[in-house]
Amino acid sequence: MNLLIRLAALVGLLCFPAVIEAQYQVIELADVQLAKSVGATIQDPTGDPVPKADVQELSADWKTVLRSNSTDAQGKFSFTPVRGRTIYFFQISARGFDPLRFRLRVDMKRGTSLKLKLTVAT
Repeated sequence: MNLLIRLAALVGLLCFPAVIEAQYQVIELADVQLAKSVGATIQDPTGDPVPKADVQELSADWKTVLRSNSTDAQGKFSFTPVRGRTIYFFQISARGFDPLRFRLRVDMKRGTSLKLKLTVAT
């Protein structure tokens, strides 16, 4: 009987993952973000930079990756502007954070140095 309990415990340990992963939900900003350039600084909820976050420029339907990059040690990323394009569609992904989707419009007069905060996945 004791051997049977040990065997059942061993099977349970091997069959069920020991690591619990956070569940992610995509956060999408409703408003178009105005920026001085095609780029931004990505921060965690405390305002610290998020280095090595995956940055994807996507098509308007959010399905096709057009370009990709990652944030630097200061949480910054940038892309070269595309002639004729007025709005860019981005998704930021980093381990432990919910993916963030946003639309960016370059506006040299009204735009800012864009800073965005990620939400911790729960």
